[in-house]
Amino acid sequence: MLKALAEAGGKAIGGARFSLTSVLPGVVMVTIIAAVERAGLYHLGSPPDFSAMAPKSGDTAVVVLFIFFAFVVGVLLRPFEVAIIQLLEGYWARPAPLALLRGAAVERHRRRRDRAQLVVQHAKSTEAAERAASSGNPPPSGSVPLHELAARDRSRARLRRSAERARGVRAGYPTEIRPDTRAKKRDRQGELMPTSLGNMLLRAERFAGDRYGLDMMRVYPRIYPFVAPRLENAVTQQLSLISATASLAVSLGLTALATSPLFLRWDVWSLLPLAPAILALLAYRGAVAASAFHGTLLATVFDVHRFDLLRAFHYKLPESADDLVGMNEVVSAYLARDKVRFDKELGDLSMAHPLTSEDVLQRANGNDPTQP
Repeated sequence: MLKALAEAGGKAIGGARFSLTSVLPGVVMVTIIAAVERAGLYHLGSPPDFSAMAPKSGDTAVVVLFIFFAFVVGVLLRPFEVAIIQLLEGYWARPAPLALLRGAAVERHRRRRDRAQLVVQHAKSTEAAERAASSGNPPPSGSVPLHELAARDRSRARLRRSAERARGVRAGYPTEIRPDTRAKKRDRQGELMPTSLGNMLLRAERFAGDRYGLDMMRVYPRIYPFVAPRLENAVTQQLSLISATASLAVSLGLTALATSPLFLRWDVWSLLPLAPAILALLAYRGAVAASAFHGTLLATVFDVHRFDLLRAFHYKLPESADDLVGMNEVVSAYLARDKVRFDKELGDLSMAHPLTSEDVLQRANGNDPTQP
């Protein structure tokens, strides 16, 4: 019963994805700032008094009010999660101050991506040249000194390690595989965002839908009702993890900024703002890592449900991969436009109306006859 009440209360104040981790970033920020103030660390000329941090016997009401206030701050900050994630992704539009840095940040990531790609290509060409040389002119037995063989092995190992690191870097950026790349003047290697989190999430979007000719951002809400429950739960949990770590990174960053006056103390406590700053960086990297697995989950959703959108439109399923991608591109283009009519845009595609028991919409409503 208590669990049911907690779940009901969570849904009432924060939706289905509400949990204590949702309010944790705000609570952490308020608690740290309050502890620093209570200890007197903001008073630059006096030593800290940590005994003042412990609540006294008559401070019960104050403690309760503080806990309530910290919780309320965490709840009030939760609606800004979307804005926080978009900020960390790099959606910096004017007149935002960060818009001035967008071009330089994108160029930095472009150079980093291209440099990693060059390292991978160099490693491949070097290995191919060595294989060709060894197969064409094999050295006679015992003609190569041992120290030269050891030096070659070390060089190959360094090359493999650098190539592996470069592949990891390249995997953090989207790859352009859409056929109209030149027509729309996109980056032929893939669009870029000004932040690592933005590039990883954009890679997830591209990786999931582009392989099947589907615009992920417009198609996913349409196929969401058909997603298998276990996949849906996994995607929801991963989104919650990304939101929590991104919000925690911002909260810790604000905490580091709020405690930055401690640098003026010129004592050991001047290093205190570095702790939340380092933790903010770690939380941000955690959000990037969570986004990488989120891309795998989204790709799995489209791998499993790539036919469901066409089924929902009652179109005949194509028999070849080329026809499937072509139909998906047509439907995605239709969904992307506002002032179009169904008969004008998709009127030449024939339909096949299935039996009620075979309709994909029945599965979306939980009436799938194939499920026990």
